[in-house]
This record gives sequence, structure tokens and C-alpha cells, in this order.
Amino acid sequence: MEPPEPVTMQALPEEEELARHAPTKVVPIRDVIKKGRLIPFRTIRQDADYVRPVYEEHWHSTYWGGRWSYVPTRIHYALHRLFPTYDIGISGELTFKGNVGVPFPMFQNETDLDLYLVVFQTSVFRLYTAGNQIVVVGAPRRTGVEVVVLKTSDLRPAERDRLLSIQLATPAGDELDYAYIAYMEP
Repeated sequence: MEPPEPVTMQALPEEEELARHAPTKVVPIRDVIKKGRLIPFRTIRQDADYVRPVYEEHWHSTYWGGRWSYVPTRIHYALHRLFPTYDIGISGELTFKGNVGVPFPMFQNETDLDLYLVVFQTSVFRLYTAGNQIVVVGAPRRTGVEVVVLKTSDLRPAERDRLLSIQLATPAGDELDYAYIAYMEP
């Protein structure tokens, strides 16, 4: 439920590890919006009235052996509004959906790999890509959740050995949130 000893954590250990593999060729968000490629996407869940709960029943330590009850992880998820995942593996899907607390369908596309983006408190307009960056452009809101899906075949990362940097931004290019995820071949 908590770290073994009292400690100040700036990030989860797995988040620090991800940051070490971040792309090295990063350009400003405004440049990705102006010069990047528009990516097609589908919205598979959209609920403008959704309010993120402060606490969910299944986050209690008595559920699933405490799988979702680690306090630093709960705080990490509360601090962010953008969460990426791939549709690979039931266990990963269960863990991801338990953490974000939002059910949505996963399609297990056999000919292409889908990248799912769960976006809270933002109306998503467009997605752009350049190199290893994906910029999700939207308008901030007080409420709401959207789940959008894009095809990994629409991405052309410049550094395949580095992570994808996914940035949630306003139309003016101001960053609202970010996330990293490994690039998976279609």
C-alpha cells in the first residue's frame, strides 16, 4: 500500500526508467502541429459528463490482493489526464483498466496494432506525429473522458529504439500532460 520506508518520491520507479529511454530528437509541440503529419483516429468512448472519482471501490487493498492499492500509483494516476496502452494481453488490459478506472472495448485487431489513448478532461480534435512524438490536440474541460484509437502503422518513429512521447496540448501548443510508451511494430 505504501513504500517500505518513509520517502519522498518525485516519480514512480517505472516512470523514471521510462524517462531514461525518452526520444532524444524532440521538437516543440507547435512545430509538430505545424509541420507534422495528421494521424487518423477513431473515438470509441466519449462521455462529456464523466467525472473522475477520487477513489474507486476496487482500489481498496481487499480487492485482487491489493493489485491497485499502492498509494504512489494512485497519486500518479490522479496527476495525469493522458494514458496510452496497446491491446496486447488480457493481464495488461486488466491492470490498465483497473488503474484508469474507465471501461472501454479493446478490439484485438489481427492485421494491425491499435494504440489506445484514454484522455480525461479534454475534447480531442486532432492527432499529429513527427519523429517519435505524438501530439494530441484538444480543448481542456472540467469533466469528461474520451478513448481514441490510432494505428501504429500510421506512425513512423525516427528512433525505433526509443519510446514514443505522447503530448496532450491545446490548439495553441501548450502542453497539458505527457506520457511515454514503447513503439510496437504493427
